[in-house]
Amino acid sequence: MDYPAAIYVLAPLAVGLGYVIFGITGFGATIMMVPVLAHLLPISFVVPLCLLLDLSATLILPRRKSAVRDTGEIRWLLPFMLTGMAAGAYLLVATPDKWLMLALGMFVVGYALLSLTLLRSHAGAMSRGWGAALAVVGGIASSLYGTGGLIYAIYVARRVADPGRLRATMSAIVAISAVVRIVMFLVAGLLLKASLGLAWLALCPFMWAGLTIGSALHDRLDLSQVRRVVYVFLLLSGGSLVVRALTYPV
Repeated sequence: MDYPAAIYVLAPLAVGLGYVIFGITGFGATIMMVPVLAHLLPISFVVPLCLLLDLSATLILPRRKSAVRDTGEIRWLLPFMLTGMAAGAYLLVATPDKWLMLALGMFVVGYALLSLTLLRSHAGAMSRGWGAALAVVGGIASSLYGTGGLIYAIYVARRVADPGRLRATMSAIVAISAVVRIVMFLVAGLLLKASLGLAWLALCPFMWAGLTIGSALHDRLDLSQVRRVVYVFLLLSGGSLVVRALTYPV
């Protein structure tokens, strides 16, 4: 594909910054990269590219001490996740870029507002009915934008109290989501593009550099302040995508 000239500067910066944030906070690379790159590239290209970068990053990061995951919650969420991911993969292929861009902008703004206003403590467990609904929505968001992790975490954090068990459960859910999306994107032909492989190879060094810098900064910065900066950035980038989508030709 023919890349816009600006992408040769914007993409390395977006990827590097996304993985600096990931190295510091343990999350956030995809939600940082997708709304920026979507200004210049089709979302159906950007999302598979970010998935490949995320999988590569998980191989680079050192493994943490294992904890027992909550397999009961994973088994409950899995069929609803798969349903949502299948719907999201179909929408990613079938929906015009204008509407994908508008939905992405609104999703990113909502994500940032929710993260900025979410209560620090949650009272009581969430019912499994809510978990089913959130798993469907998270699956759709995972396939469309690669950003379903927060939605899964809203439910899992209200069901699993132990921090180590919560982290292990979320890691398993994210890993399952990534593997399923790889299969779905292969079937849909989204990963069978030479240009995607070339873009991934070109951006891997910037992903590695961002992870290295972020990991070095991890213990030196106030994570709550870093996250607030990230969410404000997402408000701005998501809002700009909404404006761009509203003026985008059908």
